[in-house]
Amino acid sequence: MRFRETEGCACLFCGGNDRVQVVARDDGAAAFAVCSACREKIIAAWSSGALPETAEQAEQAKQVYGDGTKRVMAEAAAMTEEQFEEKYLSDMVDRVIFEYVRGYGQTDLSGGAMGLLSIMTEEGSEVVAAHIDGLAAKGLIYSVAGKPGWYGADYPFADD
Repeated sequence: MRFRETEGCACLFCGGNDRVQVVARDDGAAAFAVCSACREKIIAAWSSGALPETAEQAEQAKQVYGDGTKRVMAEAAAMTEEQFEEKYLSDMVDRVIFEYVRGYGQTDLSGGAMGLLSIMTEEGSEVVAAHIDGLAAKGLIYSVAGKPGWYGADYPFADD
């Protein structure tokens, strides 16, 4: 692997820009940018055995979607984004939360994000938390394995 300091680039993992380095693998895989804080977390996780070292371990660690999420994802693939919103996101709070999570792919909804979502929806954190739970129960967002408070939404629509 080759590491190169860079400026004007955001971290692939957190979006931060503190001492970002571009990491280029020797096998020709796509390069990626990582900040100092995420590098430290990755090194600590690797040292503790939390990161997979083989392809088999990586396959086992992949996100496992629940049945509801699989069903909604399959249905969404045949729908336009507008059709999806009409069917599943008629509630404004649900729509804001879904779009927020979908924008990040996977994100932490506790702490600062909860405050931001409360401001965006003009609802209290209890109401936002109830909507998050409801969206997860319906399979519209999913809990990220091994990351408490994190949710994801990976939706390719027919019009993408």
